[in-house]
Amino acid sequence: MKRLLLIICIMFSITLNAQSDFYFGPKIGYKSNDITAPEIRHFSKKGNLTFGAYGRVLFNNNINIQSELMYNYSTIAQMGYGQSGTIIKVRNHSFALPVYFGYQFINRDNFNMRANLGPIVHFNFDKCVELMGREPDYDSNVDRSIMRQYDYNFANLGAAFNIGADIYRFTVDISYSLGLTNVFYSRAILMSRGANSQGHRGLNTFTFTVGYRFGK
Repeated sequence: MKRLLLIICIMFSITLNAQSDFYFGPKIGYKSNDITAPEIRHFSKKGNLTFGAYGRVLFNNNINIQSELMYNYSTIAQMGYGQSGTIIKVRNHSFALPVYFGYQFINRDNFNMRANLGPIVHFNFDKCVELMGREPDYDSNVDRSIMRQYDYNFANLGAAFNIGADIYRFTVDISYSLGLTNVFYSRAILMSRGANSQGHRGLNTFTFTVGYRFGK
């Protein structure tokens, strides 16, 4: 993980410091989250706003490297815990750092299209848990136990695919990432149904963003 983060930082630095055929700008859009945990009763997830910035460098009019730093806010709701009727809502704040490597297969003056693949890391930095519509009681052993079971790992690694288009100065991106590491730190959430074994709980995301291009 440390080596991968170092590579991502190096590529991000290269992108930001490129002098020619370099584009950058703000992005805003919609992100949906899907955590692969089908055995949790009444499981639901909500899409939310995402925004941030990107940088892209283009080599030989076709090869491109694009990195982004996007803020995300996600909500997991209506998870059954213990007895029927218990409602848990987990809100999480995070940053997504993808680095895409790809090919621009249409290259026109006012219209471009590209396809990219690359790693993505989600950094989780804040979490809020509600139990049946109330704040948890930090003095309660039961509440603390429930909260610990929904502790996010600090970083989650994924593999992302992106397809994008540039129309004049506007850029549109659609991406999907497949979670490769477990979202939750606790073993309790990682148990497979009816089996005393650890299951995989990756964070899968679908993202649609619109941005503006500066630079050349």
